[in-house]
Amino acid sequence: MFTNLFQSSDVVATTFEAAIVATLAGGTLSLLGLSWVSERWRVPLALAGVAVLVSCFGYLQAAGLWLATHSASSAYRYIVWFTVQPMQVASIYFLARIAGRVPIGVFWRIVVAAVLMVLSRYLGEMHAFNPTLGVLLSIAFWLYILGEMYFGAMAEVLRHASRPMRTAYFWIRLIFTIGWAFYPILSFTDLVIGAGYSSGVIVIYTIADFFNLLVVSLIVLTVAALERY
Repeated sequence: MFTNLFQSSDVVATTFEAAIVATLAGGTLSLLGLSWVSERWRVPLALAGVAVLVSCFGYLQAAGLWLATHSASSAYRYIVWFTVQPMQVASIYFLARIAGRVPIGVFWRIVVAAVLMVLSRYLGEMHAFNPTLGVLLSIAFWLYILGEMYFGAMAEVLRHASRPMRTAYFWIRLIFTIGWAFYPILSFTDLVIGAGYSSGVIVIYTIADFFNLLVVSLIVLTVAALERY
């Protein structure tokens, strides 16, 4: 992979390779952090760390295809998203459980909503039904997850948590609000407007993944380490 020659002017290849290195480093750091943090932080940290590592494998495949053919497929992203985004919302649920009791029903609702959020866009892209409907359904499930995070039991419990935990939850929720908004926007641009899976769209997707995955895992690790040290 890293022995393949590409020019710095190849922005797609550069962002793919940067994403591989960053997600590998971030995921490894999170998993190493399991030995540093207290026991109650291990589930959310493990979920966040594995989510980052899974994305690394997806980028390895996508970068290999790009370097070999100078073409890209969104299929690699969906393979990753079906695993990563449910794991991320599960991580936030267990983070909230550290602060207080959150009903298990919240866990199942947000995880299922995350799966359906990705599935809607995927079915729209493969034209199982209208692509616009796929994007709109995806937005609806995303807004449901945000509703649970802003107004549900997790938000209520974290209002009484320690300041570092409240700060972590605030930033993670903000990332899920702003960062995750890029996915339906780019899907709409790609499928509905007809811009296609162009180099610019690929780069923006990669940058969005970089922040949405890596920053969330590092926030969880930082807050867990602050409690211990």
